[in-house]
Order: sequence, then C-alpha cells, then structure tokens
Amino acid sequence: MGSPKKLLLLLLLFPLALCAKAGTGKVEGIVNGYVTDAVTKKPLPGVVVSAVIPGSNNQTEVLTDENGYFRFAQLPGVQVTIQFDKKGYQSYKRPNISVREKTAVRINVECLPEEEAGDSDDSESPILHLLQIS
Repeated sequence: MGSPKKLLLLLLLFPLALCAKAGTGKVEGIVNGYVTDAVTKKPLPGVVVSAVIPGSNNQTEVLTDENGYFRFAQLPGVQVTIQFDKKGYQSYKRPNISVREKTAVRINVECLPEEEAGDSDDSESPILHLLQIS
C-alpha cells in the first residue's frame, strides 16, 4: 500500500513544484530616466511614458514625478518601444530599446513644446540621451 500513497503524494506535490519554479523566473530589466523641457531645461512632471513590446498588446505606463523622473522596473529582456506624451509638447517615440536582464537602461529626453515645433515637417525632434548601465 506504500506505492499508491507515494504516487498520490507525488501527484499532489508536482503542481506545487511547478508553481515554485515559475515564481523564480528570469530577472527583468529596468528602464529609467528624466524628461526635461528642451527650451527651459526644467524637469517635466506628468509626462505619460509608455513601454510597448512590439508585436504584442502589452503596454505599461508610468508618469514622470516632480523631478521629471520615470522608472519601469519589470520589463522583459526584449526590445521595447518607449513613447513620451504630454499635452503642449511634441509626442516622441523611441523604438528598439534593448532591455537586457539584470541591466538598467537610462533614457534622458528633452521634449520640445508644440509652439517650438512650428508647422514644418522638418522640425527638430526631441533630444534623446541613451545610456546602458549595468
């Protein structure tokens, strides 16, 4: 009778072992940085910063704080598109940001006010500083 009890015990413990393994998944990457006004050089609070995984509907949004700082702490180790949006400023999208496990990517952006953009399609895009930090 010991054999059926062992089998039952194994059948009960197997799903728990799978859950425990899933919980220890891979370490994810970090994307953070600062958003400032390109003209005044002052921090821009309230900018909606979106991280989108291309080819999926997965999107995460954060707002910049009073210092213009934003942070995504749990992005998968893939390439993502980061978009910056704030009323009164040009939208800016930065595709193909490589997020690697156990690595932080710092993105500092200077956004241009809409009135600075003019009506021309040749307007200067926001300034982007990209640093890879390990």
